[in-house]
Amino acid sequence: MENLKLLFQLFLRPVDAMSEIMDKGSWVFAAMLVLVVSIVFFATVNMKLNDAYRIPVISDYYQPDPAATDSESPAAEAEYKRSFENYQTALASRQKIPVVGDAFFKFFSFEPNAFYQPLLALSIFYVPILILLVSIFSSIGSFGLVARRDYGTLATCSLMAWASAHLPFAVAGAALFTSAASPLVYLGLWFASSLLFGIFMIFALRTVLGVNYGVAILAVAIGWPAFTLAMYVFQYVSPWLLSPFLLFWVVIYFGGFLGGEVRGFGNAFRQKQNFKRFLHNATVNPKDADAHVQLGLIYQQRRQDAKALDHFTKAVAIDPEEIDANFQLGRMAREKGELQEALDHFAIVVGQDDKYSLNEIWREIGATYLTANMYKESADALEKYVDRRPVDPEGLYYLGRALKGLGNNARAREMFEQAVDSVNSSPHYRRREIQKWRKLAEKEI
Repeated sequence: MENLKLLFQLFLRPVDAMSEIMDKGSWVFAAMLVLVVSIVFFATVNMKLNDAYRIPVISDYYQPDPAATDSESPAAEAEYKRSFENYQTALASRQKIPVVGDAFFKFFSFEPNAFYQPLLALSIFYVPILILLVSIFSSIGSFGLVARRDYGTLATCSLMAWASAHLPFAVAGAALFTSAASPLVYLGLWFASSLLFGIFMIFALRTVLGVNYGVAILAVAIGWPAFTLAMYVFQYVSPWLLSPFLLFWVVIYFGGFLGGEVRGFGNAFRQKQNFKRFLHNATVNPKDADAHVQLGLIYQQRRQDAKALDHFTKAVAIDPEEIDANFQLGRMAREKGELQEALDHFAIVVGQDDKYSLNEIWREIGATYLTANMYKESADALEKYVDRRPVDPEGLYYLGRALKGLGNNARAREMFEQAVDSVNSSPHYRRREIQKWRKLAEKEI
């Protein structure tokens, strides 16, 4: 029942639903749900579309008699001619998909018997390709690292997203099945379900992997060929999928490796869920501020800032001197333009550790003063930071801005140039993350 609630919650609060699926979702439930929904969807929407748009083949109209001894007899030739004429008539009169025509079938299929494909395509092709794309377009880590860490979580969210996106259209297809609805209606259901699935996947990538909307939209937009790849693979593999002989040798030769990998993905997923459950249980203790801090960091990584703010605030209410919570609350206040509140939180951090977070506390203080156009105070804080972290392009850029505000254009230009050099000399994987500061510094130069 809890998983069913999460399924329908996706329609109302997709971000919260994805977060809850991460914490409480079941891959087995999601996989079974995809199978059930796909059976209904393929037996209604896909079947109607296949009947309407399928490209006929000559074997639909002509089946030679294997018992015939003379295939070139006048009767056989006449039968073949009639069949071929019927085939040509069917080709000429058949409906085609609007705009794209038969080119559509190079990428997608309406095969009604392939109800098992969504589950396999999502698990084997789509989720790994999305992880690969996100690892390329962002700095969340290498493909192998992210796959081991997040495959199970993203797979469960993806399966739930597919089931939720296709469920209402499967129901609509079943309701319309006995009616004389136009094939365009079923085509609309097919496209709408695919679009809704893409929207849900944007929220899944943003929540599970913590990427911004730009990266999530880009990955989803160019990740769809995974289903095309799966379609072509299954055309050749499908006849062997249920072969006991093949399954026997797969288990014998690859069972140990595949089993270990699958268990590894599942264990990572369960460990995340258990850790989150432990933290929630720990918040029952009215004196445990750290549990709230850890939950706040989890929600922050999932881009759920409201929930993160709530837990950081509770941590500070328990312990006003909690250093991690004050630092995060200061950063969030600065982003919202609440500058004095941000400085108050940062003051508590500096009072305990003026080298907190590899001295980034001074960068945050300097950036806050810079936003308030208090250039002298900003430069003082940022000089201290740059002395300790001389190759951080963000700090160099902020210091350049502060010096420019003070009228020290020569040294400001020097800071901007150092920021550009720092990005250019960074490792490639790091450069993607910090290139923003190079662009801003180049603009200032």
